[in-house]
Parts: sequence; C-alpha cells; structure tokens
Amino acid sequence: MGQLASAINRLTGRLSDFVSGQKRFLGDIAHELCAPIARVQFGLGILEQRVSEEHHAAVADVNDEVRQMSELVTELLSFSKAGIEAAKRPLVVVEIGDTARRAVEREVVGEAEIRVEIGEPLHAMADQMMLVRALSNVVRNAIRYAGDAGAITISAERGAGVVWLRVRDQGPGLAQEDLDRVFNPFYRPEASRNRSTGGAGLGLAIVRSCVEVCQGSVQARNRPEGGLEIEFQLKPAA
Repeated sequence: MGQLASAINRLTGRLSDFVSGQKRFLGDIAHELCAPIARVQFGLGILEQRVSEEHHAAVADVNDEVRQMSELVTELLSFSKAGIEAAKRPLVVVEIGDTARRAVEREVVGEAEIRVEIGEPLHAMADQMMLVRALSNVVRNAIRYAGDAGAITISAERGAGVVWLRVRDQGPGLAQEDLDRVFNPFYRPEASRNRSTGGAGLGLAIVRSCVEVCQGSVQARNRPEGGLEIEFQLKPAA
C-alpha cells in the first residue's frame, strides 16, 4: 500500500507539472504573438489610409480577422496566467458585494440590466483580482447570450463552511451535456460555434482557473424557471 501511495503521488506530481508546462507553453506562444500582431494592426491602419475606396472593404475584413486573433491571444494569456499563478498568490479577505460591483462596472454595456442583490457585508477568502476577472467573464457571457432576455442577477449567501456567489440569467440555458464541459478550454456549445458570437471557448475556462486560484470551485446549472446559473463556492472568511 505504501508503494502504491508513493506511485500515485509521483503520478500526480508529473501530471501537475505537465498541466503547468502546457499552460506556460501556451502563455509563451501568446506572448510572442503579441508584437507581430500589433505590427500587423499598425500596418493595416496605414494601408487603410492609402488604398482606394474600392479596397476599403477588403482591408476592413483583414482588420477584423486580426482583431479576432488579438482577442484570442489575450484570452490565451489570461488562461495561462491564471493557471500558472495558482500556487503563488496568497488569499485575503474579500468583500463579495464590492467585488460584484467592480465586475459589473467593467462589463455593463448597452441596455443589459444587471442587479447586484447582496445586502449585508459578506466576506470570503480569495484573490480579489482573480475573483473580479472570473465574475467579469461570467457577466460578459450572460450579457452576450441572455442580455435581451431579462435581468441578470448576482447574489451571494453564506452556508456551513462555504460562501456561494451566483450569477443568474433568464436566457435559453444550456443542453445538459454542455453544463460540465463549458469550463473546458476551447469548448463551445453547438449553438455558439459561430466565431462572431461564440468567442474562442476560453472565457469559462479562465473563470474556472481564476476560481481555483481562490481555492474554490465553480459549476453551471439550468434553472427550473428558465435561464442559466453559474455558482462559485468560496471559503468564508473567519
């Protein structure tokens, strides 16, 4: 039994090193791509000013492709950074209501209605920057897919040894088989395959990485009354 336990520990260590190395590799590639993409965008800006009117549409199409590439690289950097820094960032006492309001301020656009229904002060142990990033990504997703369907609600409560932080929307929800897989890198539900609306499939993967930095967990579920709920489980402050 002792030998088996040692073997499992070695395997776990090797798998952890492999995952960390993979994320570091993705981050290194994304970082190296930033400079050439910036130069291409700069060159396209100059080209757009010099080409004739009939070629503006073609330049705009290329510009859009480069913009999407730049967004993907940014998401790759965020995903890599969240995973690599998991063991390096100490947790501090974070006020959940303030964190939720900061995330909403970053994401509110257009006519989307977002309600923060966190009354009394509620504290959890987390890395505030990572928690704001995770919550911002969830709110952004809710606006993208359910912003026109009704209010998006952020609530929180404390239970026995846990703080629940929930984001609920009134949109179409997800197919049952997608609920666990949406947090996997590059996974996009069938309805979100279009690149212009579905993104690169890294938004919720970044959410999970950020929440894991906070030593918490995250899950998705469909609400009985309709809509999607994303729930964070965090450690309460003492």
